[in-house]
Parts: sequence; C-alpha cells; structure tokens
Amino acid sequence: MATVEEYLSQIKDLTIVPPVLLSVLSLDDDNELSFGELEKKVQSDQVLVARLLKLANSPFFSRGNPVANMKQVITRLGFKTVRSMVAMSMTDSLFSQGNYKKFRDEVWDHSVAKGIFAQILCEEKKLKKEAELAITCGLMQDLGRIVLNAIDRKKYVEVLTEFQTSDVSLISLEKKTFGVDSYEIGSAAAKVWKMPNIIISSIEDLSKPVAEQTVLGQIIGFAGVIAKATGHGKQEPGMEEKFEDYKLTLGLEIEDKKEFLTTKDQKLKSNELYQFCSTL
Repeated sequence: MATVEEYLSQIKDLTIVPPVLLSVLSLDDDNELSFGELEKKVQSDQVLVARLLKLANSPFFSRGNPVANMKQVITRLGFKTVRSMVAMSMTDSLFSQGNYKKFRDEVWDHSVAKGIFAQILCEEKKLKKEAELAITCGLMQDLGRIVLNAIDRKKYVEVLTEFQTSDVSLISLEKKTFGVDSYEIGSAAAKVWKMPNIIISSIEDLSKPVAEQTVLGQIIGFAGVIAKATGHGKQEPGMEEKFEDYKLTLGLEIEDKKEFLTTKDQKLKSNELYQFCSTL
C-alpha cells in the first residue's frame, strides 16, 4: 500500500481544495483590511456570491431590506459569519465529489453538525475566540476523508459501506484499506496546502488522547460525539466512554444526557447556518 508521501504526490497538483477557500481560511482578523480582502476573494466565485446573496436576502437576515452586493452582505451578516458560510459552501462541493450520496450523508452532514455544535459549546462556555474558529475547524477536520475519497472514490465508498454494516470504526477501516487513515493524510495535506496552524492542530488533535488535545480540539471532539449521538453520522464503538471523557475534561455538569442531547439538537436545527446548509 502507498505511504502518506506517495498519496500526497498524487493529490498535490489536483484542485481538491479551491484556492479561494484556502485564501479565505487565512483571513483571521476581523478588521477593515480583512473585510476588504474577504469581499474581493468571494467576488471571484459567482456560485458562492449567488448563495451568499440568497441567504442575506432570506427571512433569517433580510428584515425586509434587500441587499445586492457582497459589501452589503458582509456588513449585514458579519465577517465571521460570511467566512463560515464560505467554508460551508465550498466544502459542500468537496464532499460531493463523485456524486456519492453515501459519502455526503456520512461525512458532510456530520462535519457541519460537529462544527455548529462546537460553536454552540464555545459560546456556552464563553470562549469567544474558539467560537469564531469552531465551525471552520470542525469542517476541515475531515479534510483527510475528502483526500482519500478524491484519491480513490470507489474504494472509499466501499469503506463507508463496510463501516455502515459492521461494528468496526471508520478510522480502522481506512487504515486497513488504504494503509493510512484520514487523520494522517488530513494533517499532511493541510501542511502541504499551507492551511492556518489552528486548522492543522485541530486535525492533529483527532489522533491524540482527550487530555492532550487543545481546548478547541476537545470541544470539537465532544461536538463530534454529540453529532453522532443525535443522528448526524453513524455511532461508533466507545462513543459512551468518549462522551463521559469529554464531559469530565471540559468540566461540564450534565445531569440528564437525553435532555442535554435533545436541547443541543434543537439548537442545531434552529441555527441559521445549519439551515443555510440545507439549501446547498
């Protein structure tokens, strides 16, 4: 089987991640300069502009006052919301490569739910900086699965099929089939494409014990468990233990797990960005 380096040589020159997405992910300061840069970068993708205009003029945000250009969209929705929407819109097309519904349903829906749950958790814990990064990092944590799917779509869908019909973890099946797993290949690809360090570290957190993860990594990890527990992706062996581990590490008092999960899922389904994803 190929090594991580050999797989990377196959995808280095492929347009897996659009350049506009990489450049937008690097805009991490909500100031006048980054505001202008975001406007310019988004303008380069007509499909993206159309999607953002549609959302800005939706009942969620319009308040009866239509907007007609990206400057108005960014002003209305805010820099960080628009950046998250760019990531959602562009990763949507990445997760759909090959038109395999199975890949989109298992990986894309889970990634979106994980990112939004992570943002909700950060806001509840009053972690403002982490909340601003949660959705983007939650989405990009599954970059390795996008890469493996791009390298051999037929083989990766076979992995997903076995995962959905067995009790074996997805990461184990990736390793058995490809010789590497999505954590390894995702981290390596993120470095090759010079993604922001916060995204690289959030991917690397996936392979670490909970206690050794960054705070943002722990929150995204817990968000991923919540996502699977509420039906966004198949539950895997050891999920109960992971739930308890993250709960203790993050110092969360959860008296009624069922009520906790129900409340979080209700917040997800009423979230404007989650509803935005349903239009993609």
